[in-house]
Amino acid sequence: MKKLLIMLLVTMCLVMPIFATAQAEDTPESKTITLHFLGMAQAAYSEQNVNEMTADFMKENPNIVVETEFVPYEELRNKTLLAYGSKTPYDVVLVDDIWFAEYNQKQLLNNISAMIPQSYKDGILNGGWNFVTKGGNVIGLPWFLDSMYLYYNKSMLKKAGFDNPPTSLEELYSMAKTIKDKKIVDKPIVFSLAQAEALMCVYSNILEAYGGTFQNEKGEYSLDSTGGLKALNYLVKLKNDGLLNESSLEYLEEDVRRVFSSGDAAFTLNWSYMYALAKDPAESQISPDDVGIMVLPGAKGIKKDAAMSGSMGLAVVSKTTNPDAALKYALYLCSKEVQDTYSNLQLPVWKASYDDPKIQEGRKDLVVAAKEAFSIMNARPSDPNYQEASSIFQEYIQNALYGEITPETALKEAVKKVNAIQ
Repeated sequence: MKKLLIMLLVTMCLVMPIFATAQAEDTPESKTITLHFLGMAQAAYSEQNVNEMTADFMKENPNIVVETEFVPYEELRNKTLLAYGSKTPYDVVLVDDIWFAEYNQKQLLNNISAMIPQSYKDGILNGGWNFVTKGGNVIGLPWFLDSMYLYYNKSMLKKAGFDNPPTSLEELYSMAKTIKDKKIVDKPIVFSLAQAEALMCVYSNILEAYGGTFQNEKGEYSLDSTGGLKALNYLVKLKNDGLLNESSLEYLEEDVRRVFSSGDAAFTLNWSYMYALAKDPAESQISPDDVGIMVLPGAKGIKKDAAMSGSMGLAVVSKTTNPDAALKYALYLCSKEVQDTYSNLQLPVWKASYDDPKIQEGRKDLVVAAKEAFSIMNARPSDPNYQEASSIFQEYIQNALYGEITPETALKEAVKKVNAIQ
């Protein structure tokens, strides 16, 4: 009997560790979770930045593995939608402010209203919550606020006899003409006007500078109104008068950055990420001291300044099987500590960051411009059908820029087609 009891005790001792190990392996803390993140391979944070953020997150959360994927902006929406309709949707995705209405209508994103820490609600700039909130529900986290800024080459302006940058669209035109006439640079202005959303961003800023809007009070598109027509006429005049680099109609943001940084343009519109790169000797051939940045000036007698939002947010996809881990990852990327650490290419969304001497150091003019832009910037339409509307406008605006139809005809035809799909 004693031998039997001893054998039973020995057996229990051997089995219990195995049982305990099995229990430990089944706990949420020890189970390995794999997340898939889709981001953007241009502007804002670099791929290296995001991968470094992600590596730090995984160190803090050893049971979570995050696989990152990056595509150009032009592929980001389609990639998100295609994956959502497949058996392998992403868990966390980067979302442009113009897509939140569409994604919300399609119930593609989780409602995270009740799961956002109070410190985030209080600490992030108010404008950040505007574009990620639809129908009273928060469906994303603001990852960066951005606007297109007017970049100018200080040395070129000085050679042309100008001590200060333009204070209106009219002055921008006249300064560019003087720079061309004095043969400082042949095509003083370069814009990203390829048939893509980049074109709409540039046009939106000029539209805003003329006090125009995409839609009237009824929600109908009305770009053939006075403000919209003036904006397109302005772009056409820049091209026809030889002030706009003719390759602008094929350029995206990275293209115009390289042209400006090579010293082949005096003015361009681009996002804040370009500021650091234009001053980086490894990326730019112009002197860091020659890089000027400001909010786009408005048209005389209409507006002092103009800014259009190009903000983006992180969102948890509704089909994720790991919503808590996905939100944890998104919150980490949006945290103040992480954003302050990686603020070289993209300013943080946190209020307190703008008063931090470390954030201001070496780029006070960018911080000043950003503060102003974020206080006045408008948004492109929050419309579930915006993507289709944008494609139509891109086509007709380009037709006008190529001289195939008049600006007035272009906008009238485009507005007619767009309102038909509403």
